[in-house]
Amino acid sequence: MINLTHTQQTILKAAAQRPDGSINPLPERIKGGASVKVINALEAKGLIENVSINPPYPNWVLTSAAYQAIGQEPPALPPVENQIIDAMTEETAGEKPEETETPNDPEAGIFSRIALDYLFIDTLETRKSDSLDFHNVSVWGVQSALEAAFQAGVEAAQRKTPQSRGTRANSKQARMIEMMQRPGGATLEQIAAETGWNKSTIRGAISGTLKKKLGLDVSRDKVDGGTTYHIG
Repeated sequence: MINLTHTQQTILKAAAQRPDGSINPLPERIKGGASVKVINALEAKGLIENVSINPPYPNWVLTSAAYQAIGQEPPALPPVENQIIDAMTEETAGEKPEETETPNDPEAGIFSRIALDYLFIDTLETRKSDSLDFHNVSVWGVQSALEAAFQAGVEAAQRKTPQSRGTRANSKQARMIEMMQRPGGATLEQIAAETGWNKSTIRGAISGTLKKKLGLDVSRDKVDGGTTYHIG
């Protein structure tokens, strides 16, 4: 027996009265983030499925399990729909699933890694516009992914120059390193004023480029409520 909240029961019972079993429109009080949570919960319980043929607009309808959960019998398919399904089954019987060619593209690997590490998306391949093609992603997850992509672009650009193994003189990165090598180090605010980078980009450069790529010994201290970075 599937446990349902009062809100979930209301949505399922209303959808069961519609010929297509669609959960839309949702109750007026369920909007924005609340609607996303409700839909995610119903999908996780196997009570709704996305049958949209017009991405990126989903069309959530009740499953057989949903009708059973509210004590109703799933509606029988009209004869015409049964014929269509039978015809599709005959056409696809014995066919092998299409194989998707994965291009040997280094950038594709970078994008896939960023998608998995920051957005928790395990593949960037489309799957015929089913529910796995749509993901709820946090704002901070998107920001982190953008910062990682930006840093990957910076590193790629540096690899294309003759001085790719070091830091170009008079570059923003070189000025940042010079500031952090001063006896008093440098704060995020000071580095931002000198380079024009925002604080998130500076942190990414410190952890990704200075520490991991260049192998610099970067430390930080709390001074008067602020963070000061040092090298060496």
